[in-house]
Amino acid sequence: MSLAVLELNDQALLVHTEQGQCISEPGFAQLTSKGIQTGEVARSIAWRSPQSSFNQYWRQLNQLPLPSNQTWARHNADIAFAQIQQLLNATGAPGKLILSVPGSFSDEQMSLLTGLVDASSCQLHAVIDSALAAGLDCQNQTWIVELQLHQTVVSLIQPQNKGNQGSIDIVQQELIPDLGIMTIYNSVARHISNSLVTDYRYDPLHNSEGEQTIYDQIPTWLSTLAVKPEITIIIGSPKGELPLVLRKNEIEELVEGRLAKLTEILESAEKTDVVFTHSGTIIGRLASRFATARLLSADRGCQNCFSAQQEIALESEQLHRIRSLKTGLLLDEITINQTHQSSCATHLLHDNQAWSLSTAISIYLKNDQLSFKYGADKDATLALMISDSELGVLYQQSGNEVLLPKSSQPGGSIVIAGHKVKLIEVNNG
Repeated sequence: MSLAVLELNDQALLVHTEQGQCISEPGFAQLTSKGIQTGEVARSIAWRSPQSSFNQYWRQLNQLPLPSNQTWARHNADIAFAQIQQLLNATGAPGKLILSVPGSFSDEQMSLLTGLVDASSCQLHAVIDSALAAGLDCQNQTWIVELQLHQTVVSLIQPQNKGNQGSIDIVQQELIPDLGIMTIYNSVARHISNSLVTDYRYDPLHNSEGEQTIYDQIPTWLSTLAVKPEITIIIGSPKGELPLVLRKNEIEELVEGRLAKLTEILESAEKTDVVFTHSGTIIGRLASRFATARLLSADRGCQNCFSAQQEIALESEQLHRIRSLKTGLLLDEITINQTHQSSCATHLLHDNQAWSLSTAISIYLKNDQLSFKYGADKDATLALMISDSELGVLYQQSGNEVLLPKSSQPGGSIVIAGHKVKLIEVNNG
């Protein structure tokens, strides 16, 4: 029976199969007369159609009636179930499922969530806290930061390395309810709006089309500013195209201004490492105070679950949310595998052309052909880069089958709708 891991961070919900298939989509939904659309399709029209747009249903997972009568959903749980079904169906409906859930889910929400999975075609194999899953290879006391769509969970992980009696535990967990990726995007959108009003007396946020255009491009702009001191963006308007310079130092100041509570939590424990899961990458890259924090790849938590599936199974004889795991020699094995991992790929190779992975690269599938462009484009079929010797997925469109290699070593391949892209190492190139 095939096994998959479903990670429920609504900034980028992720389902990953043992075979390497990986599907991700944001926690957005559109309720239409024909049904429930979820993921990137729903996000891409969220500001154009705000009356039928929903993006709080994971944070507020419940069975309370929706504000208005809907044909296809009675409450947030119905919307969440539709998204679970879409993700599982996109990966061929795996037989067994490990749920990886943030600590922000209450016990009542967990009970509801397990019921949703039971109603699907998958057998619920185990439930693990997503911070524990992400931090299974931590060797020191470590803060794990998980940035969701509307909130952030900060978890303190404590490993106990005692040979085959080792364990790893969540010893503290804090919720920051007003820090999510949308908090950051909203601040950037207001900054752009204020700048355009000052320079051109034009506010793009006063109409739904302008809002959608701004929010569509903010992720790409922020990813670019992570590696450039400034960029010039072009905003369409009734007055024509309006150029605006976005400066990294100004955006850093906006981001830093939102991080007081996070900083307070992270500084409350001495001699503690700080790790951002992939969802918090933008903080690690734009907030200078966290420049030395480790950033995880998008699938690190899922891969750790596969590595620890035996230990997880032993802990799940009575189904519960795993917040402490007896690791035995698992931590040593993970460390050895990482230490002795062969050299990291430096380039992608396709059609005899090499593309450097030292910066973000976007791959597009059109007319059954692949094309490549440097930069992190959220509209690409797949956008990725190498960070900390790990292949990290920045964006991935739903609807296309993507198979990722199990490591970033040369010789592996990325397969996009049957098209193979090889990972290679270029020396002195």
